[in-house]
Amino acid sequence: MELNVVTNEEELRPYFQVQDDYVDVYTCPNWSLEEWKAYAEPYCTLEEGIELYGEYAKAMPNVDGYIYSIMPGRAYNQAVVYNEEVIKAAGYNEIPATLEKFNEMCEKIKAMGIIPIVLHRVENWPLATVQDFAIYVSGNPTVFAECLKTENPFSDTSPFGKTIKMYTEWKAKGFFEPEVFPDFGAAMDSVAYGRAAMMLFGSWVVPQIQGRVPKGKDPSIIKFAPAPDFGAGRYVLAAPADNWAISKFSKNKEAARMFIEYIANDSQFIADSGFIANKKGVKPIVPELYAIIDEMVEKGECKVILQPPNDENALNNQKVLEEAGLYADYKYVGLLFDALDITKPDDWSEYYKQAETLNQLYARYKNELGVEWKD
Repeated sequence: MELNVVTNEEELRPYFQVQDDYVDVYTCPNWSLEEWKAYAEPYCTLEEGIELYGEYAKAMPNVDGYIYSIMPGRAYNQAVVYNEEVIKAAGYNEIPATLEKFNEMCEKIKAMGIIPIVLHRVENWPLATVQDFAIYVSGNPTVFAECLKTENPFSDTSPFGKTIKMYTEWKAKGFFEPEVFPDFGAAMDSVAYGRAAMMLFGSWVVPQIQGRVPKGKDPSIIKFAPAPDFGAGRYVLAAPADNWAISKFSKNKEAARMFIEYIANDSQFIADSGFIANKKGVKPIVPELYAIIDEMVEKGECKVILQPPNDENALNNQKVLEEAGLYADYKYVGLLFDALDITKPDDWSEYYKQAETLNQLYARYKNELGVEWKD
């Protein structure tokens, strides 16, 4: 077996576009469902996935009743990954429970000359946290798909738009890194070495940052906690994790499947990757990194929301965004996020102008496609 490490899906896509059989198994590209269907071999039916992985299977990449990437772990997704030493130096023993207190902590961290939140915009997937954080802002797991219910999803009066605005306010306040990191490793190092306090990410990144702490430091200084209460309650998103797919053009599909099944049955490997084994019949090992969230969930201080499945509403919402040119590379975030001139952080005129432009594009293509929310 030859292992090749690539930084993002752009390095894989050219092989698939020419139907090259060079790749057998791959993981973690940020593709649309159409691309999953075009480039991945169907792994199993949705019904078979549910039988093996329960309700989590519904949130795996699936189209027309087939799962295209199997995700043998489960995790808490898009919470706060943080350096405990940094927040303690700012006077906090835990991540604050409310947005107001969270913002106050970020201000104190910034005053220390430390980056409060690493956004990291080299690859597009960090911006996907906005999509998931909208669930926390609204307390509604289907909030992203429910853009179909409104003609103004990008306005701050709508849950999704409100979430983008919150991120942009953090940018205006200087809570994000002033310069884009050259790669994701550098971004993780910034948290590991205490040059930054936090990332808003899934559990998978925790063991990676723990493995990067300076020699002599206890890796457990990197912790994982729920996001604050943004007004609708305090939540954590539970999701399937660690996706693996078989190339549609592989000549070794059966061997590829055997490799993936080997991974799915290895609860220690999955735990070492920062996830919890989820396949029926496999005894899970729960990593220590989940301790804070697990305890809060047990005490009722934080509620679990299951990542919603890719149902017809979610697919139709994605189609509208794609037709409007707002989905590729998560441009629906970038266009608004970059509309604010941080040299004039109190001037939101261009932001609101851009939000209205995106609303109009969304309404236009929703109408052209003739799709509506379906209960």
